[in-house]
Amino acid sequence: MFQPVININIKLVLFRALVIQILGIGAGLIYTVIFSEQLLFGEVETSEKQDDITYVSLEGLQKAIQSKSKILLIDGRSELAYHEGHILGAVNIPYMQRDYFSQQLLTDVARELPIIVYCSGKNCNTSVKLAKFLSQKFRFINIQVFEGGWEEWIKGENPIQKDSSR
Repeated sequence: MFQPVININIKLVLFRALVIQILGIGAGLIYTVIFSEQLLFGEVETSEKQDDITYVSLEGLQKAIQSKSKILLIDGRSELAYHEGHILGAVNIPYMQRDYFSQQLLTDVARELPIIVYCSGKNCNTSVKLAKFLSQKFRFINIQVFEGGWEEWIKGENPIQKDSSR
C-alpha cells in the first residue's frame, strides 16, 4: 500500500494559530475602544456639540436653583461618582443604566417639568445622550444640558452634596 507523506511542521501551525488569536483580540479591542458607550466610568469623552440640544450655563443653572422654581436636576455620571459628590438636589441616572433608573425615577414626572442634565464636564457627551434618551423615551419637552457639568460646578465652589449611604 502506498502511504502519502505528510510533513507538517507543528511549530509553524501553532505559531500561525497564535498570530490569528492575537489579531482577533486586537480587532476586538479596537472595536471596543471605537464603539463603546462606556469607556471607564460610563462616559464618552468628546468635544463635539450637538445642534438639537439646548444648553444652560453655570449662571443659568445657579439662577434656576436659587429661584426655587421646580426643576429636576439629573446627574448622568456613574453611581460611584454621584455618591462621592453631586450638585445639591440632583438625582442619579447613570447613562449606562438609564433604562432601569429612569423607570424607577421618572414614570410619574410631568412631561413639562424643566429638566437639567449634567455629567463630568465640557468634554463629556453622556449628558447629551441622556437628554436625548429622556426626550425620546419619556417625551419630556423641556430638557437642557449643563455643559460645564460637575467640573465647572465644583470649580465655582458651589454647594455640593455627598451621599453617606455608601
